Amino acid sequence: MPEPQKPKVFISYSHDSDAHRDFVRDLSNRLRTDGLDCLIDQYINGFPPEGWLIWMETQIELADFVLLVCTENYLKRFRGQERVGGKGVTHEGE
Repeated sequence: MPEPQKPKVFISYSHDSDAHRDFVRDLSNRLRTDGLDCLIDQYINGFPPEGWLIWMETQIELADFVLLVCTENYLKRFRGQERVGGKGVTHEGE
């Protein structure tokens, strides 16, 4: 009998600091240990061939669940109030 598919989880977060990225990676690794198919950008080696925007959109569409790690910076970037840093949050939050 085939093994049942693990629920797919995509984590959306802002790259606030090294400590925050470590927190998100640790969270994702824990979810994987607990049996979920969890994905974050940190697991990608280099730059995805389709580009980050399409990669993010694809991950959201394929996910059963999207987990937002929403910090003050995340909210500011989503609202367009923060110009410094990545733009992934703007697209992922739509």
